[in-house]
Amino acid sequence: MHILITDDMITSRIQISIAVKSMGYTYREAANGNEAIKKLNEESFDLILMDIEMPVMNGLETTRYIRKHLSDPKKRNIPILAITAHEWDDIITQWESTGFSGFISKPISPEKLSAAMQALGIK
Repeated sequence: MHILITDDMITSRIQISIAVKSMGYTYREAANGNEAIKKLNEESFDLILMDIEMPVMNGLETTRYIRKHLSDPKKRNIPILAITAHEWDDIITQWESTGFSGFISKPISPEKLSAAMQALGIK
């Protein structure tokens, strides 16, 4: 499993990367949506963890772009988990219309990530 961690906060990326590594997965990091799209065009991932609030290009804009504009169908349809410190009720309408595959709240733990991945049928 190769995961793209997209979050503008270095502390969040470190915390998430610890969870991902503890599960035996590899990862790359992006600090905003533009970086995420660039990395997605350069290599293949099995899952994207996408923070919702980021400067430059936020998670909603990035996910919409991936779903509508990437030419590779595998990359266009990659599972994307929205990650946020906000409550679910605050983002559910945006989440449903954006194209996220699921949602996970911060802080990210191996247990939370594993449960979210299982809900998507990802092992």
